[in-house]
Amino acid sequence: MKKISFLFSMFILLTAFTCEDEPLDGDFLTENNASCELATQNTQNAAIAFLSVTAENYSQLCTTYRNALEAQIQFCGDPDGILQTQIESLGFCGDTNPDPCDIAMTLTSVAETAYNEDTSDTTLCNDYRVALENEIAICGDSDGSLQLIIDELGDCTNNQTNEDIVGTWLLTAWIGEEPIDLNNDGTESVNFLDEMNCYENETIVFNADNTAVAMSTSYASFIFEIEVGTTNEYDYVIECEFENENTNSTWTQNGNIITVDDGTTVYDATINGDQLSVFVPEGFVAFSSDFTATTIQDLTFIYTKQ
Repeated sequence: MKKISFLFSMFILLTAFTCEDEPLDGDFLTENNASCELATQNTQNAAIAFLSVTAENYSQLCTTYRNALEAQIQFCGDPDGILQTQIESLGFCGDTNPDPCDIAMTLTSVAETAYNEDTSDTTLCNDYRVALENEIAICGDSDGSLQLIIDELGDCTNNQTNEDIVGTWLLTAWIGEEPIDLNNDGTESVNFLDEMNCYENETIVFNADNTAVAMSTSYASFIFEIEVGTTNEYDYVIECEFENENTNSTWTQNGNIITVDDGTTVYDATINGDQLSVFVPEGFVAFSSDFTATTIQDLTFIYTKQ
């Protein structure tokens, strides 16, 4: 059988089917999180192998992929049902001579499911387009329905306009690389704002004339002590200082990317519906009380339109 190698499904697997609360490697991993991370990685590895499926190895690779999906559901959950949809599309994996068209239709179905979860995601849109194009190439499109869907998707450009940007955006989340317990209540969170009473009214106002004002009402410093008897567990002290500082800037838009220039710093923000995200390298820095050690994480600031 002709080798099946749809590279588009790689993007789907890496962007749409990972565990939603999956942490990165680090000191703060819990046992459950580690199990979810391992299960997710196993699914990705199995999916990559499945891209090279042939008639000879279809049953084996399909079964491995199916088992990995089931394990990921067990350890990570499947709140949107996307993983279960994949399992159902695979069937029981007993077919030793799978039809290339059947596989193409299965991958299109998976791509469609992922895209429908977030129709503003240009990557998922492009993945769906490529899946449809591959299905047409392999299976044909006698009634033109697949091409009609492609035409409706267009070029997958995020069509958000200036009117979508203009307005007030409130800082609602600091998303870190690893969950931590900043307020020492025994519960870790990957959203650091949930762990402190600071940065509670930080806004960016985008004006129609392509000017903007960022308003800061507070800032925090972080000190930690290593818990006795441990090497990687910390007690934090948060010092929140209040201020009233405005920073003027200009902005431009290219698709869903907003470029902001305040005269000193230029940064990009990504708009997705009513959320605006800004990646801040090493945005979180905490010092030990004797200033001999630091812990650093990249942050993603999330602003929500008001």
